[in-house]
Amino acid sequence: MSSVYTGAQVYDGIFSKLVDLGPDGSVVPRLATKWTAQDDKTWVFDLADNAYFHNGEKFSAADVKYTFERILDPKTASAYAPLYTPIDSIEVVSPTQVIFHLKSSFGPFLTNLANNGEIVNQKAIESKDPARNPVGTGPFQFVEWVQGDHITLKKWDKYFRSGRPYFDEVDFRFLLVDQSRVDALSAGEINWADAVPLQQLPTLSKDPRFTYKTSPVAGIPDFLAMNVAKAPFNKKEVRQAIAWAIDRKVIKDIAYFGSGEVGVQEVPSGSPWYDGVDPFAAGPNLDKAKQLLAAAGYPNGLTIHYLGLPQYPELLKTGEIVAEALKKIGITMQIEQVDVSVWFDRYSKGDYEITSAYQERTIDPDNFYSLVARTGAPSTR
Repeated sequence: MSSVYTGAQVYDGIFSKLVDLGPDGSVVPRLATKWTAQDDKTWVFDLADNAYFHNGEKFSAADVKYTFERILDPKTASAYAPLYTPIDSIEVVSPTQVIFHLKSSFGPFLTNLANNGEIVNQKAIESKDPARNPVGTGPFQFVEWVQGDHITLKKWDKYFRSGRPYFDEVDFRFLLVDQSRVDALSAGEINWADAVPLQQLPTLSKDPRFTYKTSPVAGIPDFLAMNVAKAPFNKKEVRQAIAWAIDRKVIKDIAYFGSGEVGVQEVPSGSPWYDGVDPFAAGPNLDKAKQLLAAAGYPNGLTIHYLGLPQYPELLKTGEIVAEALKKIGITMQIEQVDVSVWFDRYSKGDYEITSAYQERTIDPDNFYSLVARTGAPSTR
């Protein structure tokens, strides 16, 4: 049900997937010890025989079948269902072997399993609220969730991977103010933070007290979203005009204080899928942008409305920079700031004109297209 990456940081320690992603983006075994594509539409997975759920239930192929049938059930309303629509049926051969029969060949199948394929247990799901009592086979067992304060996980003694996990306990703390994370890190109150004020990143990354980690292989792409279901963005020329008017390097330098990299496509430059082709590399081109606006029927410009997220300063600042750029081609962009819960509700329902957003995990480009860009996807329905 979750579609927010901060949730994934917690539940990926509670649940295990059939396969996972290594640091280099390769697919590695987890609950599946090996897998074979018998043909383009038939995938056979051999499963671990020593994995147990945190409620004591032994993991088996039946749990795999239940997990993905539940995701695909329209009643579940899972945001990840589009990733698995190619599944035709799931066959339990034995407790330690399962076969996925696909409707057609599907290239992203393994990476989708590695991205969003956490295996659940039917008894655990149906006995208690799974959102408040998550039960998986992962290295850590859920202990408590104090709303707005912390989530505590403890080591699962029956974890099936020998020698893991390394920690006895993990506490996720909710520190809503950016500076409070830096202060807590400096004071030794926390060991790790993934969200710090970007303006402090150059200094913090060079501070000998800290270890800074980033990756060109994986990341969270931030993007401008234009609602193509309604005017004026139902016209391609308007969308192209905006693309030619903005300077993405300026956005990176100002809104992100130089961190990250200029977005060319939905995967980062270290991804094997990255080709570096940028159709707007010659931009900004204001004359071309104005010509496209005129071709779309807006020779005198227009007014548009941007849905802003003050809780994500870089996304809000992106809107402000884009607004300044669009003035030069006759577009007035008015910014409306809303709470993240309101934003998500309106975004998912298509109740907006233009906004900026992020996609939680994009390894294979299909993760982005299926969940965000395709007609009928969860973010566009």
